[in-house]
Amino acid sequence: YHHDTPKEHNANTNNSFHRSEPAVLIEGASAGAGNFCNSAPMTQDASCSLETPIPPRFLADRMVGRLARWLRIVGYDTAYLPQLSPQGLLREGRRQGRVLLTRDTRLLREKDAPPLLFIRDDHFREQLKQVIHECHLTPMTSLFSRCSECNQVLAAVEKETLQGQVPEYVWRTQETFHRCPECHRLYWGATHKDHVLAELRRIGIEG
Repeated sequence: YHHDTPKEHNANTNNSFHRSEPAVLIEGASAGAGNFCNSAPMTQDASCSLETPIPPRFLADRMVGRLARWLRIVGYDTAYLPQLSPQGLLREGRRQGRVLLTRDTRLLREKDAPPLLFIRDDHFREQLKQVIHECHLTPMTSLFSRCSECNQVLAAVEKETLQGQVPEYVWRTQETFHRCPECHRLYWGATHKDHVLAELRRIGIEG
C-alpha cells in the first residue's frame, strides 16, 4: 500500500540489543524473580487483561519502533512514544489502557505495571509473529486501515477529487484511495501492498 508523504517525518527505528528472554505478560504485579508468568490470550477471561480493551491497544517503547509500524499496517492501534522514559511509558500505559510492548528488562521488575508483553527477539518479523500469536490478533481483518506514520484510522477519499494531487499514472490505474486525517498522507494500492502480504506469509499469515 503506497503512501504519498506531504511532509518530512522521523522514521521509526528498532534499536534493541538485549538477548532473548521468556515472554511475560503481567498486570499489577512485580515481575521479579519467581514472579514471571506465561503470556495469556488477550480475551476478557484472561486475568492479565482485565483492563485491556478487545482488540488490544498497544504502546511500544523505543526499542521496537519497527514493530509498532507493522502493527499499524495490520490495523492495530499502536502508540509509539520513543521520547518517554521507562517510568513515562508505564504511566502512559496505565493512563491510556494500553498493553506495553518492550525489550527493556527493567520494566519487568516494576510494581503496579499495566499489561506488559516482553518482546523476545531482535528481528521485527519474529517480534510481529510473537505479538500476533500471543495476543491472538487477526491481522488480515483490518489490514491497511491505519496510517503507518501517525496511527490514525484512514478515511476513504473520492478518486475524482484527487486528479492533479497524485501522479497521473496512479490516478489512471488506481481506484481506491485513503487519506490520514492527521498528517494528510494519501494511500493507494501499489507494489508495497504485495510486499506487506509477502512479509506476512513469511511468518505464516495468509490472506
